[in-house]
Amino acid sequence: MTVSLLSVSEIVGGMVMLILSSLTLTLTIEEIGRRGKFSERFTGSVISPIFTAMPELVIIIIALVIVGNVPGSEVAAGTIIGEPFMVSALGFPIVAVTLLLAGRKKRVETIDPVLSKSLIYLGLVFPVMLIPWFFNSVLVKGTVSVALIILYLIFLIFVKGEQGLEEEAKSIRIGSGRMLGIIVASGVALLIAGSMFLVRGIDALSQETGVNRELITILLVPLGTIVPETMNAIIWASRGKTSLAIGAMAGEEMYFATLFPALGIMASRWVITTGGMTAIVLTSSFSIALGLASLKFRNAFYIFLFYLASFFIFLSFIY
Repeated sequence: MTVSLLSVSEIVGGMVMLILSSLTLTLTIEEIGRRGKFSERFTGSVISPIFTAMPELVIIIIALVIVGNVPGSEVAAGTIIGEPFMVSALGFPIVAVTLLLAGRKKRVETIDPVLSKSLIYLGLVFPVMLIPWFFNSVLVKGTVSVALIILYLIFLIFVKGEQGLEEEAKSIRIGSGRMLGIIVASGVALLIAGSMFLVRGIDALSQETGVNRELITILLVPLGTIVPETMNAIIWASRGKTSLAIGAMAGEEMYFATLFPALGIMASRWVITTGGMTAIVLTSSFSIALGLASLKFRNAFYIFLFYLASFFIFLSFIY
């Protein structure tokens, strides 16, 4: 088994681009939230995922349009299912550690109760994508796709808040709309380029090591593409911005529970393996348990102790 320098370089280069993109987009996302007078939970849950979900969307479209048939459906479904699973298994624990460290300096906000309820809602909605797999018909697929879109619109109404982002003394302001546009375009360009390098490097590495396509899609590809939202959440968590940090993670997962499955169901045969079903059940259970825990314990310190404990529970199921 040999690993080429090119595949490793692509993975490292892609990671660096994604980190730079995350740092850039974090500033622009906050500025967009301030200008739109959106609440922190709406900015984190809705505005941030618009940018950070782009790598996965590109992969899904390529899988459905270029690869097509059963292999393309497997890649699309694996990406849709694998991303929330990896966010739950890795993203939340990393953010948990960051918030705990920030909490030692007494700079951590209490979690917005709306976000706690959003996590419960996410857990209840996530298994809906399984229905077309068990009842495979055009009518069922169309009905479920429309229902998933409606469920996302309900989520938007639920998290929409009236209070805008608070200005911080140390936060960087972007003066003109033109400059904001340039920075957003640069961040998105880095995001897409970094994702392409990273996914190509992971795919090459998997071929060199003999890892099968399903394992790559469900575990390895999302492991690379969760970098943008995780980095955004870490940056906000380090500043004690609990609502922005958790909103970024929960909002990203909501895309993969509603809009992206709707696309996959309508545009493909929608193949879900046993491993995919297991990932859906685990992710759904984690979200519900996490939402219930955060409703009971409003202080972020206790909530994220639960996050860390949940991570080890995830490991016990995986291994």
